[in-house]
Amino acid sequence: MKRKIIKQGHNTLTLTIPSKWAKKYSLNAGDEIELMEQENALIINTSKSKSLSSTTLDLRGSSLTYLWRSLISAYRSGYDEITVQFDKSPKKGMYTGFGYNNLQPLFSKGIVDLSPIEAIQALVNRLIGVEIIDQKESYCVIKEMGETTYKEFDNALRRMFLLILNMADECFDGYAHENREPLKQIHLIDTNLDRFEDFCLRVLNKIGYKNCRKTPVMHNIIFLLEMVGDEYKKLALHFLEYKVKPNNYMVKEFEIQKNQLRRFYELFYIFSHKKAAEIYESDQKGDHFLNMHYARFTNHEKEIIHHFKKIGIFVLSLTELRIDLET
Repeated sequence: MKRKIIKQGHNTLTLTIPSKWAKKYSLNAGDEIELMEQENALIINTSKSKSLSSTTLDLRGSSLTYLWRSLISAYRSGYDEITVQFDKSPKKGMYTGFGYNNLQPLFSKGIVDLSPIEAIQALVNRLIGVEIIDQKESYCVIKEMGETTYKEFDNALRRMFLLILNMADECFDGYAHENREPLKQIHLIDTNLDRFEDFCLRVLNKIGYKNCRKTPVMHNIIFLLEMVGDEYKKLALHFLEYKVKPNNYMVKEFEIQKNQLRRFYELFYIFSHKKAAEIYESDQKGDHFLNMHYARFTNHEKEIIHHFKKIGIFVLSLTELRIDLET
């Protein structure tokens, strides 16, 4: 759309903003907005979130897995109120997210039965800023209990980094020093990581990144960080299940991956081309080290290496995205 520049006074130029956009973000006279200069573009940004009002999810006949995923998607999308319709049947199912990946280390049988409303409540408990405000036999209403603003985004993102670094340290200690007990808590760290991931994606979908043109880039960064956390969670479960004995070459490979992750953390907050280049160079050195000693590893150790390789790929992808964020 085009707008004409209006001259007011001797040196003041003004520009009107589209009324539809102003209404969408509830902007009124006197409200503050952010202006960003990018070459020949002037970007107007507001800290107010766009209201998506309410939505209804008809999940009758759906598995708990699909119910879980649908509810998370609605939360991430930024809806202020979500009505979830589910089956009245008392039949209980088992969502795998509550089994092997999350709760198995805490239960000897590794089985937890959940009804639909129990699964919804368990999910809402780990979502930031929303609560169940109404609950009936076949539906419930989930509502945001406050306005989502951008100011919490940076803290949530920093928390994601710190949780992943903590997971890496715990896994390394569990393997290198055979300290298994803390590994049983990795699923709790991962659950917190998921909470902050979902919240960050919600903020991006409701408000956008501070540089709105880079919102898709930041979206991918957050998604990949969560995937790195998943790999460390799988490593912890592997160490608990198989009680793999430490191998000096594996310890070295583990340290390489840990150092790469920390390099990216430092790169993200203090960008430099030198640091970015170091990540790529270190990845090549890590591959060379792995190829030299691959024959020394057992089958169980090769499964661990598979997770290391995935983490390495994710870190390289994150580095590429960080460069995109800078340009």
